[in-house]
Amino acid sequence: MRNSGISDTERAAMPNVDFNGVWRSEIASSINLRVEADGTVRGTYKRAIGTGSAQEEFPLTGFAAGALLCLSANLGKYGSVISWVGQVAEAYHRPVIKTMWMLERYVPDPEDPANLEGATVTGYNHFVR
Repeated sequence: MRNSGISDTERAAMPNVDFNGVWRSEIASSINLRVEADGTVRGTYKRAIGTGSAQEEFPLTGFAAGALLCLSANLGKYGSVISWVGQVAEAYHRPVIKTMWMLERYVPDPEDPANLEGATVTGYNHFVR
């Protein structure tokens, strides 16, 4: 089995973050999260940019482990899916979920290298309460 690189001491020191509730990103998107006892996360995602209405909600699912979080949303209606991974840090005396995201867009012709190479887009979001 491969070592995660996190020592037992570091793991024990990791805070147990309450991710429940609404978090907003720097671009005004929002996530509304409910964390179950086993760490499973359910909720909704509202985009502030992109195709469709800014009020449109997408189901969100993922996992929370201490201060760590991973989430995914199905934007298949618009030909894409998105996932975020990150952790909570303190910034300006409040918790911030600092994430990296990856969005995959459907490419109708996988033999078209120009479009296929642009199918995966990455970036970051910071979410605050």
